Amino acid sequence: MFQHILLPTDGSQPSRDTAQRAVAFAKASNARITALYAKSARRMDNENYGDLIEPEALERLMVGPEVKSKEYLGFIKKLCKEAGVDCTAISVVSDTPWEAIINAADDYDCDLIFMAKHGRGGLTSLLLGSETYRVLTHSSVPVLVYRPSEIDAKRRKAKAKEREKKKKG
Repeated sequence: MFQHILLPTDGSQPSRDTAQRAVAFAKASNARITALYAKSARRMDNENYGDLIEPEALERLMVGPEVKSKEYLGFIKKLCKEAGVDCTAISVVSDTPWEAIINAADDYDCDLIFMAKHGRGGLTSLLLGSETYRVLTHSSVPVLVYRPSEIDAKRRKAKAKEREKKKKG
């Protein structure tokens, strides 16, 4: 059914769990994966910060996204190699990850976006927004949202606590 899966990552544990599930899905579907990491477009340079940051610290800040990119995409490439799934890893520069995800799905002719659900809810989700929600509402490519089991467990525990509180009150 699906032949080319876009797998965005932010390196978080839910993204890693999702990557494991996506690779298993790709293997079962005989699909290939394009792994994506969106690096921030905000520059950290001496023009903006002058003498406020030591040159060594500035260098670490500038190299940080590239190191993260290699680490996060390397994790997915390793999973794919071990499973015998064809994988291409790409890193793009963007301050709007959801747009980068949608654009990559279109640019690389992916027929499925396989994403993590981080489990933020309520006020946090409202204030911070949800990249997954934005992809879901703006993408013309189908989106599969995977919620790792620990997120469900936390949600169930919170609801049980709330019900107990209502019983007492």
